[in-house]
Amino acid sequence: MKFRLGTFNTENLFLRYKFNKNVDPQKFEDGNGRITDMGAKIAFDEIAEQQRKNTAQVILAHDPDTVCLQEIENMETLRQFNRDYLRGKFRYAMLVDGNDPRQIDVGILSKYEIAGVRTHMFDKDKTGVIFSRDCLEAALLKNNGDVLLTLFANHLKSKAMGTAKATGAKRQRQAERVAAIINERYGSEAKKARFVVAGDFNDAPDSPYLSPLLGKPWAENVVERLPEEERWTYSLSKNKKEQIDYLLLSKELAAENRDALPVIERRGLRDKVKAYTGPRFAGIGPDGTEASDHCAVFIELDL
Repeated sequence: MKFRLGTFNTENLFLRYKFNKNVDPQKFEDGNGRITDMGAKIAFDEIAEQQRKNTAQVILAHDPDTVCLQEIENMETLRQFNRDYLRGKFRYAMLVDGNDPRQIDVGILSKYEIAGVRTHMFDKDKTGVIFSRDCLEAALLKNNGDVLLTLFANHLKSKAMGTAKATGAKRQRQAERVAAIINERYGSEAKKARFVVAGDFNDAPDSPYLSPLLGKPWAENVVERLPEEERWTYSLSKNKKEQIDYLLLSKELAAENRDALPVIERRGLRDKVKAYTGPRFAGIGPDGTEASDHCAVFIELDL
């Protein structure tokens, strides 16, 4: 069977509270400024309407069976995005609110049943909580109930909000913990297991901070199957392009799909990104119209 998998940092996919027209918000307060009635409804901010449509274009253009998403505010956001912008293509949605003060979480949308969900948001080491968001673990099930594969969805610490040394050390702790989770789950059988580690790792493949994960013999960074100049998923300037979004296939899955090449979707980038000179989706132009500041990565597997 053919199975298409993707990962995509959607860049601040939030819900916003907005009051129904002609409704006095004070009528629904408890005296302390708290809303006590559904006089306020949850909905996407109207200002972001076109941008959210553009975000959806990236996913709809590739019609994945499952996609791991980053920077999702909460489960309701994920459900509404699927229903209102993705035409309800995904039957299953999963997200666990993590640790990020910006309330950006990792989530999964899938046409296959999601089971065996496990959060790692509480994992700690001597320095404290490890994951800024989560390493969300979930199994995808076939129609007969057998496990198709297991996902480990991630969004590692960014390079912002701290020194390069401090943020790098945080990413390294997270990379080490993801590798440890795989080892705890599969042990010596990791090379024979069927799993994918996906997400925004916020660093390049040659970063020493990611080496505890990328250097493991049981997984392959499939983006490296592309020519070197085609591997980038993020660009701040014309002269700086790098891969920071990943699909790591387990050795078993990689061996079964030796000829499978990933697709990096760049048509959703704003026109300010001069590193990309190809066509863009309709509606993509200046800041505020981009699908995301990241490129999505997709791959079709034969399972």
